[in-house]
Amino acid sequence: MPQVNIRASSQRLAVIDRAAAIRGVSRTEFLLRSSEAAAIEILNERPVIVLDDEAWDDFVAALDAPVELDPAVKARYARTPQWRR
Repeated sequence: MPQVNIRASSQRLAVIDRAAAIRGVSRTEFLLRSSEAAAIEILNERPVIVLDDEAWDDFVAALDAPVELDPAVKARYARTPQWRR
């Protein structure tokens, strides 16, 4: 089984040991559970979107399609900005 070694100050280990004791688990189990929970939280921050081949092709086509600007948006872009008047 792979192994992980860490270096920590006595103060940090004391805090970890106290928390592990409250949970009723070993230091190793506490560290594994805590780090796994943090890792899952970070991974969940990045959503994964799964598309089948047809949906993927539609998605890519939408990205590649030229942008059709609304006439009101075009009119705003055509105006001279106030700082240039």
